[in-house]
Amino acid sequence: MVSSSRTKEPAKFDLKKVPARVDRVNVSGLLRTHNDYVMKAAENLFKANNFQDVMLESMQAKAYLHELGIFKDVSIHIDVSRGENASPDGYEVTFKGHELSRIVGSVGTEVGQNEGSLRTELTIPNLFGRGESISLQGSYSSKRANDIQLKFWKSYFHTRFVENRPEISFSIFRHLDRFNVSKFQNTNYGCMAEFAVNTLTPIELTHSFQYEASIRELSLLQKTVPMAIREHCGPKLASLLRYSVIFDQRDNPVFPTQGLMVKSINEYCGLGGNVAYASNNTHAEISFPLFGGIVAQVCGRVGVIKETKKTTVLPLSNLFYCGGPLTLRGFEFGGAGPVVDGTPIGAQTYWSAGLHLWAPLPFNKVFKGLANNFRTHLFYNVGNFNTFSTENMRTAAGIGLAFKLAERARIELNYCIPMRKCMGDKVTNGFQFGIGYEFV
Repeated sequence: MVSSSRTKEPAKFDLKKVPARVDRVNVSGLLRTHNDYVMKAAENLFKANNFQDVMLESMQAKAYLHELGIFKDVSIHIDVSRGENASPDGYEVTFKGHELSRIVGSVGTEVGQNEGSLRTELTIPNLFGRGESISLQGSYSSKRANDIQLKFWKSYFHTRFVENRPEISFSIFRHLDRFNVSKFQNTNYGCMAEFAVNTLTPIELTHSFQYEASIRELSLLQKTVPMAIREHCGPKLASLLRYSVIFDQRDNPVFPTQGLMVKSINEYCGLGGNVAYASNNTHAEISFPLFGGIVAQVCGRVGVIKETKKTTVLPLSNLFYCGGPLTLRGFEFGGAGPVVDGTPIGAQTYWSAGLHLWAPLPFNKVFKGLANNFRTHLFYNVGNFNTFSTENMRTAAGIGLAFKLAERARIELNYCIPMRKCMGDKVTNGFQFGIGYEFV
């Protein structure tokens, strides 16, 4: 006869009631890194007064060490404290790290705004032992933009400003931008200094301050280019300040179900040289859930560029091209903007807005994890250029399928129906393909 007995449940311990303190913190694996660069990791550990705090602060310190950009991986080892100075409830916390190699290289693909590119990078991390890095980056796109950039940057996580994540960078670059729709290309040679910081209180914002000095040269891609574009050809010197700010509370950057995102880029050019303008480009979107996995989303974008007292001629490469899958679906790139002799030349102001209803695939539970990368949507887009009125406003509606790319960008295949257009507009009545990370 087998007697039945209740299975004893394992005893549960409240780690908050276990007294503990950290007597010593060790960071092993430092070869090129100076000790003061990792000292901030230990500050909150010494404030712990129970074992739960020790574990939580250890995980925070591990995340901090990863953010420094000097280790490939970091492991944690917690042991009782030993030695003459050991306290009764004392522990030693040891972080074992493996520093990055002296030279790190990568090759991959990158998604831009309605284009993909091949990107290579060669980096020397932790150059002087306090997070300084230098890299040579290059990207090639058969469609529009090519870049070569030599960049040096340094973070200041180890300073008293650690909570704001400050970082300073300096780069030398060559940037080639082809405007095939307008039959010209713009080549920039120059240098740029940037200071970036995240403010966590009272709301989380990402700020970036940049100074750029460059030589811009506009050249023609075809012989049949209107005189209005030919007049801008030749090298010019530009000196500008750029300030950008990002506020992002979305729960997902690609398919958000709730949250608000606002991004604004402001430029003032004219600190020297013969190019002068002031511009602003702002993008915003808000999402909120409805029912049955359906999400409503409202997006908007506005751009303005104005002359300054120093000039009355605006650079063509900085004008706004309204139309295309990223700004105004149902129209070709630049197809809803000013035209000279059949060639789009860009607008000084533009605005566009979009209303979306996002929904999961009808049989998403059958495909399980794969279906989470897809969404269907109904959309309605409106937009206009060189005026903020609704007169001659362009509109389009449609339905589409979107695919998520690596938590950063998405691909859209939409069936578009232009509903309101003007003479000279270039429309896409039917399927339209788009790839990017900011859609309206």
